[in-house]
Amino acid sequence: MGPCVPEHVQSFVQCENSVASVSWAMSDGAESYLAIAVGQDSHTHVCTTNTTSCTWDDLHCGEQYTVHVISNDYLCSSLPSNSTSIRMAPCIPQNLTSSLNCTTKVGSLTWNASDTAEFYIVAAETNSGHKVQLSTNETWTFISEFLCGQKYHLSVQAVDSVCSSIPSQPLMLESEPCPPTGVTSFMNCIANIAVVSWTGSAGAEFYTATVTQEDGQSRSCWSDSTQCGMPGVQCGQNYTVTVVASKEKCDSDPSEADTLQSEPCVPTDVDVTIDCSKNQVLVSWSASAGALSYKVTAQSTQGAMSSCETTNLMCTLTNLTCGQVFSVQVVAQDNICSSLPSPATTLKSVPCTPNIGSVVLDCYTNSALLDWAFAEGALNYTASARSSSGHECTCTTNFTNCELKDLQCGQTYNVFTVASNEECSSPPSTQLQVESVPCPPENVVPVADCSTNTARVEWQAGRGADSYVVRAFGVEEDESHCETDSQSCVLTDLMCGFTYNISVIAVNSVCNVSQSNTTQMQAVPCVPQQVEARVVCESGAVAVSWEPSKGASSYTTVAQGSGGYASMCNSSETTCLFDDLLCGLNYSITVSASDETCSSAGSSAVELNTVPCIPQKVIAELVCSNDTGVVSWEEEEGVSSYMVRAFGPDGHKIQCNSTATSCQLPNMHCGQLYNLTLTAKDGQCDNSHAYLNLQSVPCRPTNVKASLRCHSNSAAVTWERASGALSYRAVAVMADGSHKTECNNTMTHCDLSDLHCGKTYNVSVFGQDESCSSVESDTAYVMTAPCAPQDVAIDALCDEGAMAVSWSPNPDAQYFHVAAVSNTRARLYCNSSGTACTISDLPCGRHYNVTVLSVRDGCESMPSAVVETSTAPCVPRNAQGHLDCVSNDAWVTWDISEGALSYYVMAQEVRGHNISGTSASSPCTIPDLKCGTLYTFHVTAVNKHCRSNHSTFELETGPCALTAITAVTQCNSDTILVEWEMTENTPLYVVTAEGHDQTLISCNSSSNSCVLPDISCGIHYSIIVSTSSDKCSSLRSPPKKITTAPCVPDNVTVAASCEENGAAVTWGHSPVATSYRLTATARDGHVASCNTSANNCTLADLHCGQMYNFSITASGDNCTSKPRTSSFRTVPCEPSGLAVDIDCETNSAVLSWGASEGAVEYFGCAQPMDGDALYCDSTVAFCTIDGLGCGDVYNFSVEASNGVCNSSFSAPLQAGAAPCAPTALNVRMQRIGKAHWAMTSWGNVNCSDEYLMEVTGPIQNNPQTLMQVSSYWLPRTYFEFPIPCSTPYNFTVRSRNSGGASQPSSALTGVSVACAPQNVRYTGDAASAVLSWEASVLATRYTVYSVSGAARVELCNTTGLSCQLTNFDPNTTEVTASNAEGESIPTRDITGPVGVLRRRRNVHLDNNLEIPKVLNVTVSGVSLYVKWMTVKNATEYTVEIVEKQQTNRPPRMRTVEGDIYSETDLKTWTAYCIRIAAKNTIDQSNYSKPVCRTTGGSS
Repeated sequence: MGPCVPEHVQSFVQCENSVASVSWAMSDGAESYLAIAVGQDSHTHVCTTNTTSCTWDDLHCGEQYTVHVISNDYLCSSLPSNSTSIRMAPCIPQNLTSSLNCTTKVGSLTWNASDTAEFYIVAAETNSGHKVQLSTNETWTFISEFLCGQKYHLSVQAVDSVCSSIPSQPLMLESEPCPPTGVTSFMNCIANIAVVSWTGSAGAEFYTATVTQEDGQSRSCWSDSTQCGMPGVQCGQNYTVTVVASKEKCDSDPSEADTLQSEPCVPTDVDVTIDCSKNQVLVSWSASAGALSYKVTAQSTQGAMSSCETTNLMCTLTNLTCGQVFSVQVVAQDNICSSLPSPATTLKSVPCTPNIGSVVLDCYTNSALLDWAFAEGALNYTASARSSSGHECTCTTNFTNCELKDLQCGQTYNVFTVASNEECSSPPSTQLQVESVPCPPENVVPVADCSTNTARVEWQAGRGADSYVVRAFGVEEDESHCETDSQSCVLTDLMCGFTYNISVIAVNSVCNVSQSNTTQMQAVPCVPQQVEARVVCESGAVAVSWEPSKGASSYTTVAQGSGGYASMCNSSETTCLFDDLLCGLNYSITVSASDETCSSAGSSAVELNTVPCIPQKVIAELVCSNDTGVVSWEEEEGVSSYMVRAFGPDGHKIQCNSTATSCQLPNMHCGQLYNLTLTAKDGQCDNSHAYLNLQSVPCRPTNVKASLRCHSNSAAVTWERASGALSYRAVAVMADGSHKTECNNTMTHCDLSDLHCGKTYNVSVFGQDESCSSVESDTAYVMTAPCAPQDVAIDALCDEGAMAVSWSPNPDAQYFHVAAVSNTRARLYCNSSGTACTISDLPCGRHYNVTVLSVRDGCESMPSAVVETSTAPCVPRNAQGHLDCVSNDAWVTWDISEGALSYYVMAQEVRGHNISGTSASSPCTIPDLKCGTLYTFHVTAVNKHCRSNHSTFELETGPCALTAITAVTQCNSDTILVEWEMTENTPLYVVTAEGHDQTLISCNSSSNSCVLPDISCGIHYSIIVSTSSDKCSSLRSPPKKITTAPCVPDNVTVAASCEENGAAVTWGHSPVATSYRLTATARDGHVASCNTSANNCTLADLHCGQMYNFSITASGDNCTSKPRTSSFRTVPCEPSGLAVDIDCETNSAVLSWGASEGAVEYFGCAQPMDGDALYCDSTVAFCTIDGLGCGDVYNFSVEASNGVCNSSFSAPLQAGAAPCAPTALNVRMQRIGKAHWAMTSWGNVNCSDEYLMEVTGPIQNNPQTLMQVSSYWLPRTYFEFPIPCSTPYNFTVRSRNSGGASQPSSALTGVSVACAPQNVRYTGDAASAVLSWEASVLATRYTVYSVSGAARVELCNTTGLSCQLTNFDPNTTEVTASNAEGESIPTRDITGPVGVLRRRRNVHLDNNLEIPKVLNVTVSGVSLYVKWMTVKNATEYTVEIVEKQQTNRPPRMRTVEGDIYSETDLKTWTAYCIRIAAKNTIDQSNYSKPVCRTTGGSS
């Protein structure tokens, strides 16, 4: 038999390695085995083994095999065993291809598909161990998790459901390089290269550095190292620097950015502007990008340098050397680099200041020739001459001399030169002075003196003139002239009637070419001759005639009256007629000839008398008592007698004559208007008449009648008209003469009023005109109306219903009439011839007004005074009562009774006990009735005169079975404890309390006490205890009265009492209070109080401005209420701390003060010394009062108000509306003699009366020597002070008027001229010497002069304290110190080697001193200033001042060391002559020629 078939065949697979094994159980008979694996692709693998397993390692990947095992022996083979399967792993993926997307940093991998693979596992791993793995069912994939700068090995495994292949052969892929780190950058400023460096990064083969501008532009450089540079970086940019690492085609992310600032850009638009006045240059430019600061340099062609630095876009170059050309460049800088310099800009500095030479005046052209030395940098020169008045003339040249033309006459010019280039001018040179030609005199006015036939010629002074020559040339060859140094001159010996041409020439020490315009003057006409005068009687005029006068164009005839009256007649002919001469005077008549300018002297006088005057002040008066007319007049000159004639309208004529001033016309007819004529006679012309009228005395009235007007007790009077009467007066006189009355009328009747009653009057009438009254008329008689009854009295007969009226006797009446008018308009009457009358049957309740008349002959008197009375009131009806059982009070009511003013109610018991009450109306309460008593009540109506009968009713009170009770309450408690004695079989007691306000309160109790709750304050209670609710039952107690504590006072009102600084306090009345206490407590602790029984109180003298807390308590029998509180603010205190600030500009005053407590408003007041007060009001502690009168003095005060009361005014604060401080203060220093004076002036201040100037400062800048000097109070706006040299000063000025002085003005500060240098000495000799001196305080420069010639010459000008000199002569040398204010007094006291000085003195012993030459003499007011040229070897000078017109007066002699002197306190308008002599210790020169000047008015 063959071997058995193998059993238990099993397979084992290693998928990854393509290895598979099969095993089986040993088969009997088998020597070997054959394992056959057949793949699905029919590929067969055979394995022969003698074991029970077999392994294949060459199986195909991705194949599934079916395996059978066959047992073999040497002969046979068994059947194949049962099959088993082997599944191989998928094939290893092939053809892997990879790539890297550098942009997204994602790698991609592809491979060929493996059969049987269900999906693939892709792995990427670095040598350092980083591994990325993923799976996919595709044959490609992306890997994004790569680390930068790494080499990755990529492999792929194919996987099915059972097994996976081994990884494919690795494929190398490098990731993108890492970004570089540590990036830094800097600028190579010199080469303008941006250098970038960094730390190398993994995976990089090379690097690219990039710098990026803010606008996105960039530059790059490449390097395979860690640094690179970029030249040509744009300037002024902020760059962002990044580095990218690269390998092949892939770049890393950019590195972290670094910043880089490129070097600043070169500044552009450089512009230079020179400030010529300061020799400074303002350089500006456009901003350079990247610049933090700038440096500007300017270098001249001669090496001078100036620079400045700034962070702005402009810079100022200073300290430029004058006269040089500079190149200006600007460099921009930041913290690291500087830009290249900007292109050079050229500028020229200010030319140097020329050194001036000399100046010469040409009189005829009035121009000045000036020369100077060349100045560096100058292209041309401008010479200027500037006068003290501000006039300036210039000339421009490119040479070093120039002619200054068109100088103004009469000016002293300061001449200087300025060098200029295209842009700038140098500072002015030192100044020389030159005086221009004197101005021709102007406004030449000749004034003829008619009395002396001379002419005074006046003119406006020509500036710069020392004297004047006046020339007058006559048309007919007559000539006159005069010379003077004043502004007027008198030409004598002029011929009358001649015409002269007059001119004035101004002369000074240099020129005499200034002649004024010619003015023509007519000499005085000749005096008229052969004057005659006569009176024209018909017209009263005077005719005058004369012969013609030479030179006359008109004539003036003057008639001078003896009384001082003068009349004038002008005529161009030789006759004149006076028609306005006063009458009755003696006149002296003269004639003068006139031309357009002057009049001759008067001719010889001719005298005559004018016609008599019409009589003046003529008065005609009437002597009323004797019908005589008196005419009077004013006496006139030249009248011999007067005549008066009178003509009446009735034909009556009368006449009188008199040589005096009055005349009488007797026996004039009455009632006539006479025409009067008054004639003055002189025996020559009797035609002077005065006319007037005179009214004679009026005739007396006739047919006078008088009748009585009864109703008015007046008399009507009538009469006949009287001739001449304009009005009438009727007079009534009582028979006994004790009373008089009258009436007036222009008609023939009038009424006499105000007559006394019951009298007889005598009536007469008078006619009247404006001045006289006629004689009395015949008398009429009239009796007046009877008088009204007096002492009317009424007796009311109440019980009878009647009244009895009585009065005093009146004998003038026939009977009397009584009238009584009731309140219902009913009238009752009675008549009686006696003194009494009775009216009966009067109804009850009526009121009557009673009057009485007197009657005589139907004429009634005026009614007597009204007397009031009333009848008895009507009896009250329906009287009834109601019992209040609680209080045991009875309420009684009734109907109103007519005529009753009040009612009287009385309750009366049988035993005589009665209780009564009074009431103005129903009802009335009768209190405290007894228990169990029958009362009879009577109600009676009452008025002022009567009582009615009473109405009656009865009322019985209930019994009181219970014993007395007690009631107790505590003060301010709301309960009352009521107690009583218990009775048997009484289960319940009811306690009832009734207040006076009818309120009821009750409580129940089964014991012997009960508490009444809710008791009100301020109530009178009546309390009873009863055994039931029936208060009127017999089982009740008598009422118990109790009063509760007063209530807290209410309705409190407080009214301010402003005048007493108090308060009137009122409150509601309490019915139980017997007294009140008011306490007021202020916040300051003040306490005021008052006690009163009334419900009001007034507190006075409270503290002002306090808030008071009021406490009011009411007190009763033993209790006091709780207090009622209130508050009240008192009158504000008067404001304190008043201050006034007056604004002189607006004429207003700002008042301020301390606030007053409680004040809500304030009122300010300004009370002038005269006039109305001014006011302001404000809610704050200040206010403004406008409209102050400048110069007025005011009392300022203020009061506070709380809206109700005003405080008293504060204590007045007096202040004046002073003017403002002066402005426009100006100070000019002027040298006078050896001193410098400050000539101060200021602007005029409105309404200022006077000013005071004050100067302070440390003398010679020494704080230990302070000066403080003030002027007087003067009305002028200028003053002069002598100021010490080298002294800083502060000038202030104040103004003043009647209102006070202003504050000082703003101070004007300055420095005076430096003091002369001291201790001047030299070393060396005449050929070469060093001159030195001590420093002068506040001096900035020193100048050495030679004074050997007519003008001093500058030898040295220095800021130091010494000078090197050649050709030195100490006797002709002087030194001055200078500052900005001017030059000091020169110092000539120079010391040196002793031997040299002695030799020089000896040299001059034989030389005579020269006569000083006077350079200038000027006058200002009453002060005189003289300057002369110094004389060699002179140590001092003698000045002689003599009054020109007073040669007998001793001269003023003054010794002066300098070359200038001033004399003050001279007389006004006086001519003085000045002479000067030079002298030293051994010699004196002769005096100079006198120079005369006339002073002016007082300054």
